[in-house]
Amino acid sequence: MRNLYILFLIPIIFLTFHIKESQAQTGEELVNICNRIATKDGAKYLKDFTVKLNAAPAGEDAPRDKNSFMLRKNTQYRFSVCSSKDYDGRAIVKVYDSSKLLASNYVVATGKIHRSFDIKCQKTGAYHVFVEFEDGKEGLAVIVLSFVEKF
Repeated sequence: MRNLYILFLIPIIFLTFHIKESQAQTGEELVNICNRIATKDGAKYLKDFTVKLNAAPAGEDAPRDKNSFMLRKNTQYRFSVCSSKDYDGRAIVKVYDSSKLLASNYVVATGKIHRSFDIKCQKTGAYHVFVEFEDGKEGLAVIVLSFVEKF
């Protein structure tokens, strides 16, 4: 009888740990979700990057990640942002040309964080993309850069 309990207990323990692991979102799943958002109206995938940041220590500014891209004049691009449901932090993305903020998925006036935003480049050059998580929380996000159109 004891062997019978062990035979039932081992699969239950295995399944418990396996189910927990399978529910976590991987970077690849986030890329796929974000790519569907980015290309919903014919935009073309260009590049993606993943950002994972720890929570900010008490009394300190939120940590942030910086990436730079060469973008072309007279071109509209889309940044799609997918934050992992496994972390509390929601990604805030800001695009700068030198020191000037051009676009963001965060609207200060309403406090709303959008899943994507478009930017129309007026000149060819390096653009800097900063990513941080809302309220300095720990987070994982994937950002997909897509080509929308030439104008």
